[in-house]
Amino acid sequence: MGNAKNTTFPVVTPLSDPERPPIPWAAAPLLLPVAALGAGVALAAALDYSFRAYFLITCLSALVVALALHLRPRPRLAFPAAAFLLLALFAFGGWYAGVRHPLNHANHVAHRYAPGDYVTGTVTAVRPGTYRPAVELNVTGLLRGDSTLPATGRLLTYLADGDSLLPGEQLLLAAAPETVPPPLNPDVFDYAAYLASQSIYQRAYADADEWTRLGTDRVTGPAALGDRARAAWFGSLTPYLSGDNLAVAAALIMGKRDLLGAEVRSAYADTGAIHVLAVSGLHVGILALIVLQLLGWLPSRWAAVRTALTVGVVWFFALVTGLSPSVQRAALMVTVVLIGKALNRNNGIFNLLAIAALVMLVAEPKQLFQVGFQLSFAAVAGIALFARAIQQWVYLPGPLRRGWDAISVSTAAQLGTLPFSLYYFGQFPVYFLLSGTLVIVFAYLVLGLGLLHGFLAGVGLSGGWLWPTGTLLNGVVEVQNAFIFFCRQLPGATLELSDFGLPSAVGLLFLVACLAYLAYRPSHRARWVALALLAGLGGYWILRPVLQPTVPQFTIYHLPRASLIDVYDGRRGMVIGDSVSSSQLDYQVMPLRQSLGVAFTPALPFAADTLTPAAAVAYPLMRLLDRRVIVLDGDRRYPAPVAWPAADLVLVRNGYRADRLPAPLANLPIVVDGSNPPYRTEEWRDSYPTAHLTGEDGAYRYLREE
Repeated sequence: MGNAKNTTFPVVTPLSDPERPPIPWAAAPLLLPVAALGAGVALAAALDYSFRAYFLITCLSALVVALALHLRPRPRLAFPAAAFLLLALFAFGGWYAGVRHPLNHANHVAHRYAPGDYVTGTVTAVRPGTYRPAVELNVTGLLRGDSTLPATGRLLTYLADGDSLLPGEQLLLAAAPETVPPPLNPDVFDYAAYLASQSIYQRAYADADEWTRLGTDRVTGPAALGDRARAAWFGSLTPYLSGDNLAVAAALIMGKRDLLGAEVRSAYADTGAIHVLAVSGLHVGILALIVLQLLGWLPSRWAAVRTALTVGVVWFFALVTGLSPSVQRAALMVTVVLIGKALNRNNGIFNLLAIAALVMLVAEPKQLFQVGFQLSFAAVAGIALFARAIQQWVYLPGPLRRGWDAISVSTAAQLGTLPFSLYYFGQFPVYFLLSGTLVIVFAYLVLGLGLLHGFLAGVGLSGGWLWPTGTLLNGVVEVQNAFIFFCRQLPGATLELSDFGLPSAVGLLFLVACLAYLAYRPSHRARWVALALLAGLGGYWILRPVLQPTVPQFTIYHLPRASLIDVYDGRRGMVIGDSVSSSQLDYQVMPLRQSLGVAFTPALPFAADTLTPAAAVAYPLMRLLDRRVIVLDGDRRYPAPVAWPAADLVLVRNGYRADRLPAPLANLPIVVDGSNPPYRTEEWRDSYPTAHLTGEDGAYRYLREE
């Protein structure tokens, strides 16, 4: 024991695992604050923008607590103060969204308008329409007799002979605003909700004698300047491009999408290239790169001039293309990056995204719910998270490396947007690697040629001077369209996922986030979590039809001047009714059929006797599943029977009069469909207030309980 020596062990400092680098949260200090602000906006929307006072009280209280925690003599942890600051931002988002909600303002036109008032406002946008142009009006007041009342709000107007209007012009409108109605058929695109996300809640239709300009002075201002520049730019293309080539070039170069036909839109959507037809961050990035390359000859001491010119060109391009959310986001990011480089400051991509989101949400909180806003941020986030990791999978020399880099960027963007695109559109482009990669090359060529062509036209050149750029641009767009249609015709080009709901989208979003974590910090725990999420999603998709089967049902649609009934017995679908146009089928009927996931037979006429397990018809009697239906048809004469057969439902069609309803049927549920003229529908509403009018109450659906 005496010989024992004191032994000291060296202190070993654990080395950081080179395979698991720390996550640099400090590089994006605005990420959590913006997330808290957005969560507050989302909660306010879920609560219909109510409870503003409660949000404000919560915000102020959290700020006071955070300040008290920060100022205490010896704060042990900074986390509580930061948590209360995030709570304050969350509550501020809820309060601010409620304050900015137009319908919460007493002066909104929806609250102040009275029959006989004249509406005054400023034109903010003009979009060509099938019958009349759609003119967005920023309401400024109401004329009531000899008085002028202040009013606010945005109004969507359809004005006869309004094609010549320009943004910035003042209008006087005599038509009465009406609330934009919700969709009348199931699973149809909710146009009212789409307009509400842009703070538009009312619309008006006006003939040529129901509106007039206030003043004839030439309109000035940024919006009018951008509109005139877009019109002149488009006019320089028309001598050299036409048809689909002109439509695609106008959409890709200047964001003018009103010329795109349904077939072209469908082809680009099915191949995953639809984003190239909406001016977005891709276009802004290409433009900034082109301008920087053109100004590369300036000496380094002129860096501020180069930055200012590039930023100016980017924002002018954003103004000309309509200032969509994706363009605003990209322009903000480019501005911050260029100014940061000019000041020798580096900015992380996620901090740039946070800055852009913060500015856009402060400008308009409802942008959070716009699909374009969500997809644009998700695409950039996907590129930042996955592009470098995918690039490292394969090493290719020389020019092949650039091709692989383009594939990596396209794949990363597709990963970032995958949960959102499947949820909103219900389809996945199988050949997106091919179409999405090459379409970026085409976009660079088309935008570059379009900019050069517009510049030459802008400096006064015409005729033969514009022939080379116009002809070459037409050729490139034609090859691009041919390539897209070729990809669309490949076997299995589009994977339809019509039943991809919110639970699937949330689960897939968590899986993508887990993959992003693995790409940056590989760990066994994260791998197990990813596998568990993948197994859970796979099990849910496989078992959902068993756990949540689609119940047998029939639907009486609302279609103008037509009757149509879809019957689904759990396995097959059949149709009874009139022949309707393809446009009505595509937009009013097919959404529900696609969600059911079954093929429906061609429509059988009412007069044809039918006997199937799902339905039987011996007109005017029908059996739809387990419901017995009597059809009262205005085009038929009914003898007075001694006793009407037992029934569960009455269907009124073709203008059958309410005063002719037999007394034994008066106590049954009554459905008046769209084949009846409006004045007959009003008669049924007045005589039988409980009747289901599809023109007001939407399609009638019966779901059989198992």
